[in-house]
Amino acid sequence: MDWREYARMITNPEEAKFKDDALDGLRVLDVSVASPSAMFASSILAELGAEVIKIEPPDGDPLREVTPFGEFYFRNTGLDFLIETRNKMFITLNLEKEEGRELLKKMVSRADVLIESFPPGWMDENELGYRQLREINPGLIYLAFSSHGQFGPRAREFANIPDSNLLGLAESGYMYMTKELPEAGEPYNLPTAPGFWMAYHYAGMWGACGVLLALIYRARTGEGQMIDVTSTEAINKIGMHLIFPHAFNEPLEGFLPLDSGVFSYAFYEIKDGYAFASGYTDANFKALVTQIEAEHLMEKYPTVFDRIPLEKQKQAYRDVQNAIKKFTFRELAERMVRWKDEGREGVAIYAKVMTPREVLEDGFWWDKYLFRIYRDAKYQNLLVPVTPWRLSKTPYKLKWLGKEKGENNYLVYHNLLGLGREDLEDLRKAGII
Repeated sequence: MDWREYARMITNPEEAKFKDDALDGLRVLDVSVASPSAMFASSILAELGAEVIKIEPPDGDPLREVTPFGEFYFRNTGLDFLIETRNKMFITLNLEKEEGRELLKKMVSRADVLIESFPPGWMDENELGYRQLREINPGLIYLAFSSHGQFGPRAREFANIPDSNLLGLAESGYMYMTKELPEAGEPYNLPTAPGFWMAYHYAGMWGACGVLLALIYRARTGEGQMIDVTSTEAINKIGMHLIFPHAFNEPLEGFLPLDSGVFSYAFYEIKDGYAFASGYTDANFKALVTQIEAEHLMEKYPTVFDRIPLEKQKQAYRDVQNAIKKFTFRELAERMVRWKDEGREGVAIYAKVMTPREVLEDGFWWDKYLFRIYRDAKYQNLLVPVTPWRLSKTPYKLKWLGKEKGENNYLVYHNLLGLGREDLEDLRKAGII
């Protein structure tokens, strides 16, 4: 069998429902409020088979109101929240009340993971912190998201300041270091940020990875542990190469569209839009400039060291731009493939800079199951981006979306705590659920 056919066969998402869940039997309590990081982390665990119980305040999580431009809602739920409801059960519980806190403790005794995003110290002050809950359940894995972590001066000073995507991008140095070149001038040389929740989602991924690592440790020792995650540290980790120059007193004052580490590794205007082009090593740079009919640039920049210093990059970028702008992306792609098929030395890489609309309309990504249309009794033709990894034995699964606030109250409270409908009605009247 051809390798591509084999790879498709063993990772086909359409076969996922017939395969095992990696986290089958794991119970997660997500008591976070207004935290996309926590919601994303628990979504990853839910897709991998964990039983995730999202515990909202009786009035609901404020994230339910968040949606693009305040215009797009499904059954009164914003899209940003709706996407993160996958495979979760939803109950309500008021942790401001003593009876609500006691109910949570009872659930913790039968859970594996607790995820929270309250101000540092709030859970502890209310007898729900890690040191109290570990007495109830020594194997508990406790994942805490916050703006500045659980200890230190800032954690105390900004304890009541909620985490923020832009806070993480700002305090990590990301915004400042990813400005355009100084000569671009304002407004182009201002601090910048991506138009999506980059810091939130990186923090969520680190949090989910922390839970998986803690599960491995617990399998060996029987002991749980606490995990402390902030969006600032999550971004700082992936942007460390942007900080290195400052350690050598060579501060970056903005370098987009260049790259601090390699050249050529940038995007250029071409005949039909924009394209990314890469040719870092000497052999690869030769392949690049030859394919764009600018072989003379190899003489001007013969080695990596003639291209990497920032001032050299600026000139080399302009030279490559002047040469590459006469080509369409298809012409560049054909030259790239032909070069490799002919067995010539070096590799130049091109990629089209696509608009979101182009990505949605690209059949290749639909064939790869990057998107799917979700349908059930409540949601008709809802476009859903799926999780990018493909596991051949324990794949992610999208089982359901869009639970209402408190929709699973009876199911969860009855199965976990043995409460009946009359009990739940009393709790509702008392403002506990």
